[in-house]
Amino acid sequence: MDLGLNGAVALVTGAKGNIGQAVCSALRAEGVQVIATDMAVGAPEAGLEWHKLDVTNEQDWQRVIAAVRAKYGRLDILVNNAGIAPTDRIDTMPLADFRRAFDINVAGVFLGTQVASALLAESGTKREGGSAIINIASGAADKPAAFNACYCATKAAVSMFTRATALEFSTLGMPVRVNAVHPGAVASDMMDSIVARYVELTGRNKDELKAAINTGHPMGRMVEPAEVADAVVFLASRAARYTHAGALHVDGGQANT
Repeated sequence: MDLGLNGAVALVTGAKGNIGQAVCSALRAEGVQVIATDMAVGAPEAGLEWHKLDVTNEQDWQRVIAAVRAKYGRLDILVNNAGIAPTDRIDTMPLADFRRAFDINVAGVFLGTQVASALLAESGTKREGGSAIINIASGAADKPAAFNACYCATKAAVSMFTRATALEFSTLGMPVRVNAVHPGAVASDMMDSIVARYVELTGRNKDELKAAINTGHPMGRMVEPAEVADAVVFLASRAARYTHAGALHVDGGQANT
């Protein structure tokens, strides 16, 4: 199937993380020119260029989007992927950590959407199904978890922001589809850090915790980053041209059990 992605231009935040790397790779495989962004940059490759971007900084966003406009004259896909997952007790978590998570996970999505919206809308008029914003939410937006109240709250905010933005863009007649991906627990460096912190907080055995996470998914394992990336490719593609304000769960059935 021709997904209609060849020649498109995409910007991906948090591109150095496991999910970010997988998303960049999957989009490039479909012929997309990828602008990868993170706090540190990687090496440029064919179809991949890097820009340093602090997603909490409005001026950084303006600089990067201006560079994309100047070089490509278009932006077809925005993947708001950058995020952190502070894991702590509510009664001891520093307020600064709580605020930082909301700055990165929520304000970062808001700023990216706000600053990129004009260029996305212009590009959307030239593309079947319009341009696409894909926000990486989480199964944590659907199910609570002890020691992750902050993370759960940020991802629930991303989920509702996605829905409200989609409605607003449609009301304004903007040709930009907005959807979210809700992964379950992803086999990643972030999940390893979460598990390590759970061990510190609870004294439980690491292997037992990982086994419990696996069995919490009806299909019996964690999500692979490439599976999240496949969902992003779908939502960015012609195949999802009438998918809007959606939450695509990539979790082996976890959210519905």
